[in-house]
Amino acid sequence: MKKIAVSLFSLFLITAFTNGQEHKTVTVKAGTRINDYFTQDEQFKYPEFTQGKVVFKDGTSTVTKLNYSLLVGEIQFVASGDTMAIANEKNIKFVQIMLDTFYYDNGYLEAVAGHDPAIMAVKRYVKLADIQKEGPMGTRSSTNSAQTWGTVIDQGHLKNAHLVVQEDLVLSKNTDYYIGNTMKGFVPFKKVNVLNLYPKNKKSIEEFLKKNKVNFKTKDDLVKLAEFISAL
Repeated sequence: MKKIAVSLFSLFLITAFTNGQEHKTVTVKAGTRINDYFTQDEQFKYPEFTQGKVVFKDGTSTVTKLNYSLLVGEIQFVASGDTMAIANEKNIKFVQIMLDTFYYDNGYLEAVAGHDPAIMAVKRYVKLADIQKEGPMGTRSSTNSAQTWGTVIDQGHLKNAHLVVQEDLVLSKNTDYYIGNTMKGFVPFKKVNVLNLYPKNKKSIEEFLKKNKVNFKTKDDLVKLAEFISAL
């Protein structure tokens, strides 16, 4: 997959995501490809590239066929027969695919509940957790080697998952929940962040938390809390 500067306006994972933050690992063996460990349906949110809309902060927008890559955590489109990522993601206001809305805040976040000022969003992605080098007698040991993985790994995140890897890679499959809004951005969905983000509603939120015993690792509890804050 190529990442290029594109002026668009001129142009499941193996784990279930029903509960709260999840972090599971899979080891990609040397001599194999990362995407060998994921079916096509597990690599993308949608079965095929679907008509969507990209709206930029400058007010411009474009309509084209899009998909969300669960494997590399990017909104992608097809051009000249190749899948490409939208460059300059920070200029994106939101992306609409079917009935789903994505915001960009250090990664793509899909809105799942609530509304401004309390949008609950999920971030699903895979990242590099470790590189295991072969040691004496065929053993494997973890390493923080400075070996260049530029063609496969970019700042811990995957790209070009079709390339054959030369060492065992331990990948972390992640599902993280966030809360925030279109003005101030998003933060991890934790109690301390919620109280800091909505100081004027702190008392009401604390009363809700006391009465409802919210588990911040359970999706359903987080949905109820986001909807409650949205209604304040």
